[in-house]
Amino acid sequence: MSLTLPIILILGLLSGLTPLAVDAYLPSIPSIAKDLNIDISLVQMTLSLYLMVFAFLQILFGPISDAIGRRKVVVGGLSVFAIGSFICALSPNYDALMVGRAIQALGGAAVAVCIPALVKDGLSINEFAKAMSMIMLVMALAPLAAPILGGAILTLFSWHSIFTFLGILALLAIVLFWIKIPETLAKEKRTPFSLWGAIRNYGILIKNPTVLGYIAAGAFFFSGMMSFITGSSFVYIELYQVDPSHFGFLVGVNVITMMIASTINSRVVDKLGTEVLCKYASFIPLAASLFMLILCLFDKPPLPLIMLASMLFVGPMGILSSGFMAGALKNAGNNNGSVTALAGTSRFALGAFSGAMVSLFHNGSFVPMLATMASCGLLSFIIFKLTVKYSQ
Repeated sequence: MSLTLPIILILGLLSGLTPLAVDAYLPSIPSIAKDLNIDISLVQMTLSLYLMVFAFLQILFGPISDAIGRRKVVVGGLSVFAIGSFICALSPNYDALMVGRAIQALGGAAVAVCIPALVKDGLSINEFAKAMSMIMLVMALAPLAAPILGGAILTLFSWHSIFTFLGILALLAIVLFWIKIPETLAKEKRTPFSLWGAIRNYGILIKNPTVLGYIAAGAFFFSGMMSFITGSSFVYIELYQVDPSHFGFLVGVNVITMMIASTINSRVVDKLGTEVLCKYASFIPLAASLFMLILCLFDKPPLPLIMLASMLFVGPMGILSSGFMAGALKNAGNNNGSVTALAGTSRFALGAFSGAMVSLFHNGSFVPMLATMASCGLLSFIIFKLTVKYSQ
């Protein structure tokens, strides 16, 4: 498959569905809690539910995509995502919202696991890292625009309309994907699906310390970002009294830095290699993590300092996310779907756990969010350095 601009844009849209599903409703979390007459921590748990379902079902869809191809799994996933979105839009109570979010996550998992796999089909590691950086550059528009869009929809309509928009977007994505994206996994390269075979493949991957190290480093780094997503709406809107319509612009600063990092990665990865880029980029979230721990010592630091720490943490994702994935794929053989599924499951499972920790230790301050982010950042850095040392 030739990665033309239209294909990159479509894959970026597909990759952005989950960021949209997560970020677009962040400004509405206080409104949902008020409308459904529940505590704000329960609304935050709908985010953790989405991430947990999204995470663990990737384990299933990875081997399925290796068996039947990428296209069928993606189209089926988009259809289910749309159904879940419309259920959320029509939900009259908290239980219905939880059901809709779970169905939404089921479809999102099927889509997400196929994107890196279909990009990797036929590409070298550096080509893969470059392609994923370009896709992430497009995908980054989702978390940048989502809170702004969500805030605008919330101002003009209600939180239900945010989910209606997500459902319509998924239906549009089905049409674009079916028209433009060919099947990338040839029939002779497919592996018949069996539960035992999938378990055996995952066992082989887990026993490979280099693969496991890259996956774990990426998972902890990603979970730090998810801690920010879980806690940021409370910290910004409730604690610092930021207007919901302005919330997206403040969060968008993080995404802009991530887009800059993705641009740098796509331009220099052929020259330097993904391992060298990750080596240097990993020090930035390390510094951000230490800065966050210092901020936790203060009662209520200025909001710009919290924004700076978050920006330095999230920004390097444009380099580290594709770099860690490339490192795992390089050492894992040909089961691209299984590798990306294991990586995706690990990232979102830890992301759901860290988000749940932010909600569980919610105490009316910024400390649970920053402390969780810092812990994840430090663990990611340590694991990455140990993995590089072991693989040499």
